[in-house]
Amino acid sequence: MSSRRIAVGLILLFLGLLAAPAAATYAGDRPLSTVFNDEFRGGYVYTVGNSTYSGSIGPEGEYTVAFDPELPADATVRYQRIYVYWAWSKLDQNAIYPVLSLTRTDTGEHLAEAGRYTDSKGFVSQNDFFSGMDIFTTGDLNPGKNSFTVVLKNNATDNRTFVVQGIGLLAVYESPGSPEAIAWVSEGADLLYSSHGITPVMASSRIDFPGTIDRSGLKSAELFIVAPSGGYTREKIPVINRLFFNREGTSSMPSFFETILSALFPGSSGKEWVNVFDSDETMQVGIDRRDVLPYLRSDGNFAQVQDEKDYLVLTNAVLWAERRG
Repeated sequence: MSSRRIAVGLILLFLGLLAAPAAATYAGDRPLSTVFNDEFRGGYVYTVGNSTYSGSIGPEGEYTVAFDPELPADATVRYQRIYVYWAWSKLDQNAIYPVLSLTRTDTGEHLAEAGRYTDSKGFVSQNDFFSGMDIFTTGDLNPGKNSFTVVLKNNATDNRTFVVQGIGLLAVYESPGSPEAIAWVSEGADLLYSSHGITPVMASSRIDFPGTIDRSGLKSAELFIVAPSGGYTREKIPVINRLFFNREGTSSMPSFFETILSALFPGSSGKEWVNVFDSDETMQVGIDRRDVLPYLRSDGNFAQVQDEKDYLVLTNAVLWAERRG
């Protein structure tokens, strides 16, 4: 076969790989999806209750979390989910998906599973197990204080095990007495780790917030993101992760001109932060809140999370902008 045909064949193979569905890897290849977007008067609450790292949960093993969220007296829930953040799901040394259930102890309700997002290292090697987020629905929270407990159970009929990093509760509510807000809620599971040939640029996951915003009259804008394992590492590394808002991870513009542009038009080139997420060895669900009002655009808003040896699973994002008055 001629070298020309070989070259053409390699090009076609490469293009085919680009067109193929995204595989599970340490790279940012499973971006979060927008599941709720609307403009209304209201707010949102997110809590992981008293979640702590579970350690290995075997068959018939249980894991309990208590929640105590509070909503305004005039609140009506618009979107609500319970998220189970799990990892290291395996049978012996083989990757396998967990079989689990969730029950509310106050009502005895067996919660309905609404979805599952998963990711993994993506190549055959030691410890290539699944991580992910299971989504459950439950009865809407009531106005005022809500106190309840959920119990997770490993329902495997074999010896598969997994760990739970925590359980989260999100409730987006409408409230006539609250400010007018524009909300985006995104969900998924994108495992990011700059290791095994994956560079930080590759280990980056972008979150798009489609649609337009009338920026006049806005009083605040908050970006809220959740990443199990994010922010906790035993390695002594100066920068373990980065968060970008309306700013590309790399820029072809010389830094001198970027400085001038930022001085003339504050917020025009977005913003970058390092070492985001608040977590530790016990509470391993990384959480971060950022004021992004100065960097908000009228359209095309996006965030990007980049790993630099942190090892994290990007699972949730909320962009919340409120108007004055």
